[in-house]
Amino acid sequence: MLSRSVRPSIWVVFICVALVVPTPAAAQSAVGQGPLTAPLADTEPTTGVLTLGPVKLAPGITIREIGWDSNVFDEPPEAQPKEDWVVSVLPDVSMFSLLRFVRLSAYAGSELTYYDKYESERSTGYAVRGRADFLLSRLRPFIGGGSAETRTRPNGEIDVRADRQLEEVSGGIAFDLSPTSLFYGSGYRSLEDYEDAFQDGVNISQTLSRESLNYQVGMKTDLTPLLSMQLFGSYGEEKFTYEPIRNSDSRNATAVFRFAPEAVVTGTVNLAFRDMVFDDPTLKPYRGFTGMAAIIYPFFEVGRFSAALIRGVEYSFDSLEGYYLEQSYNLSYTHFLFGEVDAQVRGGRASFEYDARETVPEHTDTLDTVGGSVGYNLRNRTRLAINYEYARRRSPAYAQRNFDRRRVYLSWLFAF
Repeated sequence: MLSRSVRPSIWVVFICVALVVPTPAAAQSAVGQGPLTAPLADTEPTTGVLTLGPVKLAPGITIREIGWDSNVFDEPPEAQPKEDWVVSVLPDVSMFSLLRFVRLSAYAGSELTYYDKYESERSTGYAVRGRADFLLSRLRPFIGGGSAETRTRPNGEIDVRADRQLEEVSGGIAFDLSPTSLFYGSGYRSLEDYEDAFQDGVNISQTLSRESLNYQVGMKTDLTPLLSMQLFGSYGEEKFTYEPIRNSDSRNATAVFRFAPEAVVTGTVNLAFRDMVFDDPTLKPYRGFTGMAAIIYPFFEVGRFSAALIRGVEYSFDSLEGYYLEQSYNLSYTHFLFGEVDAQVRGGRASFEYDARETVPEHTDTLDTVGGSVGYNLRNRTRLAINYEYARRRSPAYAQRNFDRRRVYLSWLFAF
């Protein structure tokens, strides 16, 4: 169980500035976010809203799953995988307020996970984050920060549910060039700490706990009323707590395109060129393109296609592997059957390419997933569904990483 208390310091800023007189004036969208503050909204919520003067609150509760898991620990078939019943619930609240001289956005949530048989997998986590943009005519300083504790699998490479503590402090300044364009500079510092987590005999807290520093300079403009573009250059440093030989620095040139919710195609496309150099002389530098895309496209009035694509460099939990290149795609199609009832099919593949050292044989692991669901769409833009999912991982180099997992569960998720 996680027991650290939520730090209140972030909220002091928002309580103080909330005394400013409200105004309906609009402002440019947020830029320069850190890893925790990036999901914060920069426009007020429109569904499930409670209004308290100038403050908009959107409380909710998401049932991620109530169901059966055939392989709780992602064990290989020959290890006789353990099965169990699981419940995962996420109560949360979002806050937004646009005042005369400040725009506030904040979020607080808690993730509660319960396994019927395996007490070691039960957990209680939290996430809290916030940001304030000070609207001083065209000049807009901003500050943000967040804290989170989770006990989940951090990525597709790691099979154990690891206790992880995340912290962020960020800030910067933006200048509005016009009603549709801005220029900005920003920076953030984030901490990532692991506890009591072992994968294949490796202590993850020793190999992955680190501090990250990042600095950005860029601009953002609206190309059309439905499409915006953000261009920025950034410099980042990774400083490992226990294995400084893993330290690295990277330089990135990034373009981000965002489609408005009113557009036919909605979502985000992120393209970058990354130049990453490591302190460890035996690791190959990485120079190449990375990116991600999350796109939704309606199919006439009877369905909806969704696609999520990722290409990125990630540190491996195993120092001998160094890092890996992840390339993944996930596709889904939702078909409207009748009334508010729909059916969904989905599938995806992730590949983890290990080729960082000359002394370690290169290999590629894969993780395939397929699934489907039947759902009912409620008026508050949530979806109640019965789901089935099958996942299969294969590694040509490490047989202990192979697994097959099936899940059958009920979910009540926001349908963005």
